[in-house]
Amino acid sequence: MKFVKLLTAAYVAGALRHPHEGAIPVADEEAKRLIDSEVAEDATEGFSDEQIDEAQAEPITINAGGITPTPAENPHQTEVETDKPIKPQGRKTAAAKE
Repeated sequence: MKFVKLLTAAYVAGALRHPHEGAIPVADEEAKRLIDSEVAEDATEGFSDEQIDEAQAEPITINAGGITPTPAENPHQTEVETDKPIKPQGRKTAAAKE
């Protein structure tokens, strides 16, 4: 297992992670992929052997279930019922040319 520090936003173990999160513990294969892609640098040197042994690699936590749409908090104007009838506005006439 290794610790990597992201240089840019990247997918780590199936989840989008960002540089502000600091060093992230990942499996050796995942660390190699991130470092080879030049989106992360190896930060393992800054940790003791004990810290490395205690840390757990990031698991894949993305739920593979279906995506359900959330209800609109601000519906489109055509979806809102009103008591007033909608009447079209007349067009403005062009100004007289002199």
